[in-house]
Amino acid sequence: MPLDPAVVRENLLDYGARTFWALVIAAVTLLLARGVRAATMRALARHRAYANATILIGNVTQIAVITIGALAIVAIYTRDAFGWILGSFSAVAIVIGLSLQDILKNFFAGAWVLVERPFNIGDVIEVSGFSGTVEDISFRTTQLRTDDGREVIVPNGTFMTSAVVNLTRFPTRRASAWLVVAADDDAITAADVRAALAKADGISAEPPPSIELRSVSDGKAQYVVTFWAANRDAAIPAALRALRARFPQGDVHIG
Repeated sequence: MPLDPAVVRENLLDYGARTFWALVIAAVTLLLARGVRAATMRALARHRAYANATILIGNVTQIAVITIGALAIVAIYTRDAFGWILGSFSAVAIVIGLSLQDILKNFFAGAWVLVERPFNIGDVIEVSGFSGTVEDISFRTTQLRTDDGREVIVPNGTFMTSAVVNLTRFPTRRASAWLVVAADDDAITAADVRAALAKADGISAEPPPSIELRSVSDGKAQYVVTFWAANRDAAIPAALRALRARFPQGDVHIG
């Protein structure tokens, strides 16, 4: 059957126009994808995100823009069939998403940890009953090293649903001791306590030590002395020795 020249010409013009717009969309998509990737990486760099997180998320945004552009080009060539193609693609994506939901949850949670940085490598944290030093942060898991040398691998999704205690975020930690003296002795002031702890090893000057009268009974006054230290476990014995030397008549102990 001979081809109708008018039909051939119409089809050529139609596909030529589609190809033209497809090329325009492809060029715009590539330029936009590059710009979005660069803008995303700059924004993450301003938030001091980890380098590998910056690169990965930048690449993910670039791929997302390219995917949208590719779907637009497919829509140009398929027209009426595009809805069926998009529906099939969506169904496949839903099936894949449901089968990999735990992996995807941990992946996005890992990206959040790397960008927001609630803790850094080297920090000591507590999460889900485990305590240890952060050894590595990947996009699926975080590795902890406990004090007794065990490795704990925590899925990053845990950090989205559980409370995390960062034990090293702040340089000092609070400690306290009880000071019991005779009730008829002169009242102990904050200046007395600060003078006693001024030369104790490991006691932080800021915030300054403080004292609070808690009770007076049976002829005894009970005070709580509060102080701050970078190494709490090492500072407590030094603080007790300093308080006992300054207040030999009193009873100094940990509550």
